[in-house]
Amino acid sequence: MSFNAKEIIKFIKIEHTIFDLPFAYMGLILAGLFSIRIIVLIGIAATLARVSGMTMNRIMDLPLDSMNPRTQQRALVTGKISLGEAKIILVLSSLLFVATAFYINVLAGLLSPLILLLFYLYPITKKIKIISHYVLGFSIGSILLAGYIAARDLFPSNVHFYYFMIFISMWIAGFDILYQYQDYQFDKSVGIKSIPVLVDGNITIPLIINYSIALIFLFLFSSGNLILIVASFFILLIIILEILLWKNYDSDTQFKFFNVPVPFLLLIGLIINLLIK
Repeated sequence: MSFNAKEIIKFIKIEHTIFDLPFAYMGLILAGLFSIRIIVLIGIAATLARVSGMTMNRIMDLPLDSMNPRTQQRALVTGKISLGEAKIILVLSSLLFVATAFYINVLAGLLSPLILLLFYLYPITKKIKIISHYVLGFSIGSILLAGYIAARDLFPSNVHFYYFMIFISMWIAGFDILYQYQDYQFDKSVGIKSIPVLVDGNITIPLIINYSIALIFLFLFSSGNLILIVASFFILLIIILEILLWKNYDSDTQFKFFNVPVPFLLLIGLIINLLIK
């Protein structure tokens, strides 16, 4: 068994891990407590959790990926990464995540298995009607909560924090609906019950409903804060474009131009808001 670092980086989709980091750091900013130690540890923990979740998803989806033309070149299907290597990555990243969480504080450690469970549930729920999109959304939304708990060692008491968490969860669920659209014909043939399958590929209405709920909670979170309201309007424009252009969907384009800007816009808004207080 030989590990190929380049293939492992591709396998765990490091760009998706970087995409998730702002959510953890936004939780830290909302907690209002900072140190180099906690910034580094949160980055390590978030990366390990995402690697663990991504690896579990790849392992669970292997039978489907081997049949789906779009995913037949994935490393686990082609053998560039063996199933044994994937299982080692899964176990090591999971154990190191839990250990890092306990090193941060006791509450973070106690909750760390629940965070992993959320990530593990995503591939399992794909054959249950609708729910998988929201399991993924809530698992990413929980990263915000994890960042706060890492800093404070307690749950947030401000309701606006949970508005923001709901926005993240619903927004992620929305983009997963769009992501699953590209496979809906294949998914239909193998019994996956995603929203695109249930609406026979006509996802305009589900996208509008999902993103509308997300935006309501984003504006509730941003209310009274000019900088966050401005950031929210930019996100509104991004979402409108995404809904208008979904029929020309390309997963790489969507991720780079529609998904990546959103967490960084919000992170920058929160940082600016913090600096001018």
